[in-house]
Amino acid sequence: MTRTPAHVLVVCVLGILAWAALGGGPGSITALWLALVSPSLVVIDVRLRRLPNVLVVPGLGAALIDAGWFAVESGRFPAAAVLATSILVAAMLALNLLGGLGMGDVKLTAVIAGCLSLFSPWTAVAAVLLAFMLGGVYSAALLIRRREGRAARIAFGPVLLLAFWAVITALAAQAASVVSVS
Repeated sequence: MTRTPAHVLVVCVLGILAWAALGGGPGSITALWLALVSPSLVVIDVRLRRLPNVLVVPGLGAALIDAGWFAVESGRFPAAAVLATSILVAAMLALNLLGGLGMGDVKLTAVIAGCLSLFSPWTAVAAVLLAFMLGGVYSAALLIRRREGRAARIAFGPVLLLAFWAVITALAAQAASVVSVS
């Protein structure tokens, strides 16, 4: 993909949000990877209805590195994060097997949940639930505008990423409110 100034600007803004939300702690490697690839993933998924492994799979490695970082920093295994990520991925895999989602969406969910669950398992759950709510609103809007039929499938990767970045933005806002200027 060609890197336009708009692409570079979006990557920089997302990277700053990731840093502001996670403060350079566990989860930040994965969030920074997602900042780097999010614009490309959105464009590719909208155009081709695919999330390429070359952009998603390294995020799984980043999530594993972040989990190791969490374990070393805290001195304990991130059991709650692993459990939350496993449950979310299993649910998405079930939807994949039923034909409702692509395998790229399942892998992207693993990356997103692996990142957010290190902060709190509930943030990962919130991001996935938000993605389904946003996807439902988007699908309903397409039906109302009669742009798509009932059997049409939307590109779910951009919706997952939008939900992820919405949660990251909320975490960044929360982190900024902790620091008071006096």
